[in-house]
Parts: sequence; C-alpha cells; structure tokens
Amino acid sequence: MPKKAPGERWRYIAFRVSEGGPFARNDFLSSLIHRARGTVMDNGFRITVYETEVAILKVPHKLKDDAIALLVSVDRVSGRPCKVETLKTSGTIKTLKDKYLKEEAVARRTWE
Repeated sequence: MPKKAPGERWRYIAFRVSEGGPFARNDFLSSLIHRARGTVMDNGFRITVYETEVAILKVPHKLKDDAIALLVSVDRVSGRPCKVETLKTSGTIKTLKDKYLKEEAVARRTWE
C-alpha cells in the first residue's frame, strides 16, 4: 500500500463474507488481490482487520467506491463460491470496530 501523501484521507470499509465462508485471511486476500490486478485498486488497499464475522478494508478516500465494487465482485475464494456484503464506510477505524466487533463479541457470548 502506498504511503500516505500530505492531505490524503483514508476510508475504512466494514464487510463480511455472508455466504460460502469462513475463509482464511490469506485465501480471501489472494482472491481480492487477483480481482484488483489491472484496476485502480491494484496495491491500493489493506485489510486491517479480518475476523470470522467482520473484516475492515483500508483505502484512500478517493477509491472508496472502487473498493466497494471490488469487494462485491469477489465471488470465489479458494475455488469455493462466496458472497461479500459491505456493511458501512467510515473515516475512522474506531467507529467500525466499536460498532461491529463489539456487537459480534457480545452476540458470541450470548450464544455460547
């Protein structure tokens, strides 16, 4: 991922693999990188959080819409069909972690 240029802002996109998963982080990342080759997203993103329930993708703010399109275009991981669903976009990672990762942890404790 390129270094941050002065004045550049980031967007964080929360997403989940709603069908076909769970997948290992490296398997999902390989599929995402393969889809991004030759597009404006090539080397333009980073998966900052990858949990079974929710993951967070970091992208430059100008590439947010391209990143969302890239995420939903992933239909196969490790040869298995899947569906990726974007949940929310934020300017801070803390907002997404507070909303999705804490909610998921509470839900897990409730059902265990």
